[in-house]
Amino acid sequence: MTQRILAVDDEVHMLRLLERIISEKTPYSIVTTNSSLEVPKLLERERFDLILTDLKMPGMDGLDILRTVRDQGRDEEIIILTAFGSLETAIEALSNGVFDYVTKPFKKEQILHTVNRAMRWQRLKRESAVTAALFEREPYTEAEHCFRAEYLRRLAERCDDDPGKMVQRSGLPDAVVAEARSGAGGESS
Repeated sequence: MTQRILAVDDEVHMLRLLERIISEKTPYSIVTTNSSLEVPKLLERERFDLILTDLKMPGMDGLDILRTVRDQGRDEEIIILTAFGSLETAIEALSNGVFDYVTKPFKKEQILHTVNRAMRWQRLKRESAVTAALFEREPYTEAEHCFRAEYLRRLAERCDDDPGKMVQRSGLPDAVVAEARSGAGGESS
């Protein structure tokens, strides 16, 4: 599944820059808005992995967006971008759970590195949650079934859903791989 980013900035040229960098240099999809007041509606309709938000904007500022996401118990990571960086706002953002705080102007490599770190962290959090849920399953036969389904799902990702690679790398019989690819392997959650 492609990881998704929401970028929020009242400056349209900054959104275009972020969209171009993300689209050209990463596998992530990006949604942009220049109205911070649209963010609650977007969050009602969609799930994102990461929110890139400007700090100072009319309507809701970046810290308001951060508080909204945390108050709703959502798991999006937040990166605040600002040209008005101060130690006080950085401390407030970090104490409220922001993933990172990047000052403008930034270099393309800096934003790519920060975005990639946040996305890796999101993947690790989700994988950890799936693994923890597997160990909570009872009875054992259900846990075993769910583990197998999750193993096959991840194997398919690593092998670009190529059955030959899946058989070769896993040592599983062709029939097991074919069953998993047809969707009969079950769900892990």
